[in-house]
Amino acid sequence: MKKPPNYNVYINDSSLNIFNHFQTVKPFIDLIITSPPYWNMKNYGSIENQTGYGQSYKDYLNDIKSTFKMVYDISKDSATLYLNVDTMKRDGKVIRLPDDMARVLESIGWIHQDTIIWDKGKTLPWSRKGQMRNIFEYVLMFTKTTNYKYYLDRVRTVEELKEWWINYPERYNPKGKAPDNIWEFFIPTQGSWGSKKSYEEDYEDTEFKHACPFPPEMMARLILLSSDIDDVVFDPYAGTGILLATAEKMNRKYIGFDTNPNYKNIFEKITRPLINDKWEEIEAHYQSQEKLKEILQETILKLRILKFPKALIKKLRSLNKDDETANSIENNFSAIFAIQVPTFNLTENDDNIIGKAKFIFFWNDISTLEPISKTISEVASKAPFSKYGLDVEIEVIYSEEIENYIDKLGYLFYSYVTGNTISYHQELTKFELLNFLNTENYTDFFNKDIPPIFSNIKIHEDNYSMVPALKYEKRSLSK
Repeated sequence: MKKPPNYNVYINDSSLNIFNHFQTVKPFIDLIITSPPYWNMKNYGSIENQTGYGQSYKDYLNDIKSTFKMVYDISKDSATLYLNVDTMKRDGKVIRLPDDMARVLESIGWIHQDTIIWDKGKTLPWSRKGQMRNIFEYVLMFTKTTNYKYYLDRVRTVEELKEWWINYPERYNPKGKAPDNIWEFFIPTQGSWGSKKSYEEDYEDTEFKHACPFPPEMMARLILLSSDIDDVVFDPYAGTGILLATAEKMNRKYIGFDTNPNYKNIFEKITRPLINDKWEEIEAHYQSQEKLKEILQETILKLRILKFPKALIKKLRSLNKDDETANSIENNFSAIFAIQVPTFNLTENDDNIIGKAKFIFFWNDISTLEPISKTISEVASKAPFSKYGLDVEIEVIYSEEIENYIDKLGYLFYSYVTGNTISYHQELTKFELLNFLNTENYTDFFNKDIPPIFSNIKIHEDNYSMVPALKYEKRSLSK
């Protein structure tokens, strides 16, 4: 009978002995984030049989293969592995350790999905002939199968919005910007977190600078990207346990291995307090980003709904000039209603749909009502309109019916005139709307063939300037 493993433990043992601890368990690991020793670059204490130090390159890679074969066997089919590794220089030539590591892992069955460049910002302040100062390392992403956890929306950000996003909301992801594959996470200065602590006095022989090989901000992003609450996070080369302490703060279970008992002491007495001191800042970042993403999505939805009919009329105007319908649009649209519909009945099973809208086009020529209605429906069903993320209902109604239609709607409307769909012109009651439609200078509010748009959506330029000044409501990152 297979028994469950013990969780939230730091095991002082070599990762080559993983099976000694987990022989009787079924696959249970959800996420692995680790940085193996870079061959013989560093001695991690007075420990016998270290992986890397004192070994030939061939023996080192054999140990790596043995470790990650065991990790593979105890990992779920949905598991993801992030491997931090870098190149080295020996005897005047580069050792392409990332390539060799990838080949070793692929021979086991791990699937190489992506490569992230980690910009560390600072490193040892030296260079040499044929080698500039190295400020980056690789983070190789592997999965056990193609059915793995990958929650990109969680790590999207609302940063550096370009000015054009307001005028082209259909081109901007409403959930925010996906990270590119160059990640800038600087390694913190030793002792820079929280209150002063006597690191060197208690742990001189452990080289405390190794205590922060991973910025916790980067660990938080990887954990959010590839795991859920209560998942098991594993580090077979745990060192001083930055990953383990971060996983603990995010309500994941953790298991770490390392041969050096001093590192376990540092994990308990230093790393955990350091992460705890840092956590409010990390959590605040994600809380603010979640709030910004909510506002961005709501704003982009409104802007898309308002732009949709304007862009559609422009598309109609660009149709083949021999097309009778295209030629008939001049002076025939009298008004447009763009109604945002509650989203509780959105089209199911379509992650690209962000909202629902109803569009009413009022048309002057009753003799061409049917063909223009057909043409509008056909154009609206194709790109780029099919890419707006809207569940759309469209009607084309004879203009003389507009008063009857207004009677069926709500009390307040907002007018968007002269082709401007990013800032409303006027708030109108039903009575004021009818008067507006009947004013002598009503056509002054047209923009070529685009009539005024009336909507239940209220949006103004001032809404955009509010975003940077938001007051963020604190929310737990673990929820």
